[in-house]
Amino acid sequence: MLKVAGACLIMISAAGIGASFSADLKKRCRELRVLKQLVYMLRGEIKYTKSPLPEAFYHISVRLPRPFGPFLAGTAEALGKADGRTFGDIWREQIEASLSDSHLNRTDKSQLETLGEVLGYLDLEMQLSAIDLYLEQLEISIREAESSIGAKQKLYQSLGIAGGIFLVILLI
Repeated sequence: MLKVAGACLIMISAAGIGASFSADLKKRCRELRVLKQLVYMLRGEIKYTKSPLPEAFYHISVRLPRPFGPFLAGTAEALGKADGRTFGDIWREQIEASLSDSHLNRTDKSQLETLGEVLGYLDLEMQLSAIDLYLEQLEISIREAESSIGAKQKLYQSLGIAGGIFLVILLI
């Protein structure tokens, strides 16, 4: 009786792990869409209001959910300190600090870091061109993530169940 209960718990746990990985895929897609919204807002602030970057970040940060709102607020605060660091360094540090618990993968964060490297020192038109290029890359990432989500979800759930069965067989 105890073995059956243990086997059931192992199966439920393994299926839960598979479901958790599956849910992470959905969260990544949602965060990529929020990131796209962030970049469009930033583009609008730069193009139409011609706000300095710290001010634009503050305006946008209040309208975005975690972790992107605090990411922009932290970036604006660090820029306001004017401690001699470059914008690219501040941007990179804030990505590592604020977006470490996000569901974005390493490629997504690397592309975001690249945007920060070109934002801080280019003129208005070049900044807008860099933002447009990043938006194209982001759109491709969103399409790839959404197109592979169904197959990967089934794979993760199946692997979770198969792993649970394997563990039950090993332990019995």
